[in-house]
Amino acid sequence: MIHHFADRALRDAYRERASASVAKRAEECAADGRLDRESWQEMSDAGLWKLPVPVRWGGSGGTWWDFAAAFEGIAAGGRDLGFSLSLVAQAGLIRSILVYGTEEQKEFWLPPLTSGAVGATALTETTGGSDVTRIRTAAHPHQDGYLLDGHKDHITNGPAADIALILGRVPEHGDRDITLFLVDLHADGVSTGPVENMMGNRTSPTGPIALDQVRVDAHNIVGGIGGGIDAVYNTISLDRLLYGILAASYLDPLLTEILDYSRSRTAFNVPIADHQYVQGRITDAKFAVEATRWVSYGALDALLQDSPQTSLMCSVAKYHAGETLKLGTETALRVLGHRGYMEGPYAQALKDALGTVIAGGTAEMQRKNVFNQMRRLAPAR
Repeated sequence: MIHHFADRALRDAYRERASASVAKRAEECAADGRLDRESWQEMSDAGLWKLPVPVRWGGSGGTWWDFAAAFEGIAAGGRDLGFSLSLVAQAGLIRSILVYGTEEQKEFWLPPLTSGAVGATALTETTGGSDVTRIRTAAHPHQDGYLLDGHKDHITNGPAADIALILGRVPEHGDRDITLFLVDLHADGVSTGPVENMMGNRTSPTGPIALDQVRVDAHNIVGGIGGGIDAVYNTISLDRLLYGILAASYLDPLLTEILDYSRSRTAFNVPIADHQYVQGRITDAKFAVEATRWVSYGALDALLQDSPQTSLMCSVAKYHAGETLKLGTETALRVLGHRGYMEGPYAQALKDALGTVIAGGTAEMQRKNVFNQMRRLAPAR
């Protein structure tokens, strides 16, 4: 984790970029319910997606710590939780290709994804929710490839994506048939949208992806037939810890604003910052932010070290992310009072934050996974 602290300049550079682009367009994009493609392209042109990608596949040869530093900058400077959640979805797709993709897949798919194409990882369906083993999307052999049929729901970036990693089945393969397919979403037989009308995170368009006899070449199967579950869990682990890194970085500036307000707002002839109950609320939020930040760093370290603790740590990070975002934005509303409750950036922040307690796996799912991991890792008696 020492490497992370060498990248303060990287984090600051992306914070400045996001302040000048993402933050300025966030309100308009939220009103329209669309992804800020202009800022997305600007971040791509700045090299965001190339940071963790080796030079041989068009990247800059850095690490996921480099990406995390840049991501922190965007979360803090952009002030747009939805946009950052769309970045999380893209990061998971890129890591899946890096870890499980073939040489051919990396050479073909990574250049567009690092240059501005928008990606999605389509796991969930209406019938299954968080239980991806209940999916019905299926691919059947056809000539030298497959024909893919199915319907994915509630997919982050789905309505805006160019490329997707689709989780499906190959029934002819038998019981262990869950498989990942790389699909060009502009191909024949693919339809996306409409965008779901959500109460928050409207800058991260979410919606369905429908597949009707979509041809997928055999060489676009990621991780082999039946290898989908292992790859999905790896992708989900990165997503979960990035939620934690996002939560801490997004809330840092918000807590600064709350602190400044508490110093200038008076009640009973003194600044409200002098009241112990206000101090308690602000420090509770700060405690949660720092706990979330550091458990997320630990989770990233565990993931990159392939530690047995990885799944547990990433679920802990995701759990804290949602709860901390909810606490931090609610704290802003409580300290700001009526000003915080009025429609505007603080009320919007709370609406956006509430989505993170269910997006990327609910708090209850994280508890379930942590408990199961604790049993698995417990020493035999």
